[in-house]
Amino acid sequence: MNVPKAILATVVYIIVIELSGSWIHIPSLTKTENYLDYYNIIQGTLQLFIILIFLFGIKRYCFKNLIKKTNYIWYLLAFIMGSIFVFIQTPLKWFYNYLFDTTYYIDYSFDGISKFHDINLISIILIIPIGEELFFRGYIQKRLQLKTTTSICILVTSILFALIHAPYSNLLLEEYYQDWHLFYLTFFGGLLSGILYYKSKSIGPSIIFHIFWNLMVSIF
Repeated sequence: MNVPKAILATVVYIIVIELSGSWIHIPSLTKTENYLDYYNIIQGTLQLFIILIFLFGIKRYCFKNLIKKTNYIWYLLAFIMGSIFVFIQTPLKWFYNYLFDTTYYIDYSFDGISKFHDINLISIILIIPIGEELFFRGYIQKRLQLKTTTSICILVTSILFALIHAPYSNLLLEEYYQDWHLFYLTFFGGLLSGILYYKSKSIGPSIIFHIFWNLMVSIF
């Protein structure tokens, strides 16, 4: 896979995922709001299912070789990096605030712990990270590594990963306004995940990094 094909694959990914989530608007026709209580868990599961169909149904991936064996040290490093990335985000936010005159910050109050009874967190912490890592590291980066240099491969994959967190709602809905803050942060998270994948030669550490990254963000 070359860079243009990787971009095209990501565009298709974004379109499919966005369309798969459009069912959120259907219950509004009947004035029902209970669907919001389960939206993320349903959508995350649907998203993972679509990615698995693509990888194992269309691209003929093999479950047996999905997570290759690697030294346990990479899993330990992934756990540490995922756990501390939320703290690294503070200086990253300082720089973003300086550039764009915003006021993003993390107060590290652990106020997210009270929300852990919410079933939707299963999707945010576990299901979505697995799906995104399978696609961006296990598919996009894996294929790019065959055609490009290591640095370009990781950089391009990180940008494409960040693009799925870009403010597309601004284009679709006038009442929404989002900036590029989330894109900015996920780019750096993508770099770390991409380096883990390249060094360990296994998708496992990248998944662990992403899970603990989302876990710590949910806690704070």
